[in-house]
Amino acid sequence: MAENKEGQEKTEPASAKRLNEARARGQVSKSMDVTTAAMMLFGGLIIFLFGRELISSLQDFMRFIFHNSSNITITDNNFGTMFQQLLLFLAKILLPILGFVMLIAIVAEVSQVGFMFATKKFTEGLHFKQIFNPFGGLKKIFMSGRAGFELVKSFAKLLLFSLIVYHVLSNRAEETIGLMERPIGDIGAFIGEVCLELLIKISIVFILIAVADFFYQKYRFKEDMKMTKQETKEETKQTEGDPKIKQRIRSILRSRLRKLMLKKVRTAEVVITNPTHFAVALSYKTENMSAPILVAKGVDFLALQIRDIAEKSGVPIVEDPPLARVIYYKVDVEQEIPENLFKAVAQVLAYVYHLKRRSG
Repeated sequence: MAENKEGQEKTEPASAKRLNEARARGQVSKSMDVTTAAMMLFGGLIIFLFGRELISSLQDFMRFIFHNSSNITITDNNFGTMFQQLLLFLAKILLPILGFVMLIAIVAEVSQVGFMFATKKFTEGLHFKQIFNPFGGLKKIFMSGRAGFELVKSFAKLLLFSLIVYHVLSNRAEETIGLMERPIGDIGAFIGEVCLELLIKISIVFILIAVADFFYQKYRFKEDMKMTKQETKEETKQTEGDPKIKQRIRSILRSRLRKLMLKKVRTAEVVITNPTHFAVALSYKTENMSAPILVAKGVDFLALQIRDIAEKSGVPIVEDPPLARVIYYKVDVEQEIPENLFKAVAQVLAYVYHLKRRSG
């Protein structure tokens, strides 16, 4: 289990905020082996498809040099021009291949991490001591577990590729010995076959390594990004505020809303009770209301408060347990009574108005 500097276990998955901050620093899940494998695979494909044309162009160039070597005199005046022509010729052959391979590398990188420009990567941790301390990097390599793993992996790949080269060349040892008696064209074809076989076998092995490394890097990154319970609490405080403060604010708001609701009981037409466990207060002004409105409701202690305020304010109290419970559960405060309760509520209001007329 991963631990932080204080020795606390990192058991919580990384939050979106932590992942975004890591991405801004250039910390992402990425396998360099995937990029290398893609470059080898597509680079080899280009050589396989256009290798003959490339070799033919080189052969034509070499024939031109050899056939005209007796007519060419190299001097201080023409050496620069001839060297420039040689570079231009090689550039025409190699630059398209190198450009394509670079494009493949970019596509492989983007496919893993998306488009990303991490400016913090270049600014964080760049200190005077690090610039003039050549042993800092070595210490990081040998003291870091991940760096050590990468070093071992590099040696393992080198050993594996060496074995592949040895296997291919040893299988063709007899053919190699007989090359001295064969034409130059056959030698070139043989070298091409060997290089192609090496490229195919190394590419296959590298693709398998890249697939394994891709999933390992994702797992390693997920583990590295995990947080301790304390880090999760601290981040929650930063993003959403202290839970205790939020709870206190909610408590204050509920208290204010409750006081406002109880104040409206004084203007209600009637309070319907259970008689003691439930209490709902209804208001109905025929001139501006299409239906009665629930202005207050409560259970237990709050129901007693509603009942007490109603008694002190002279608001009629009607005991109707089924209706009180239905209104409490089905209707929200400041909401109109639904149509299916119109008849029952109308009977209660009619009874209240009848009492008012008798007392008036």
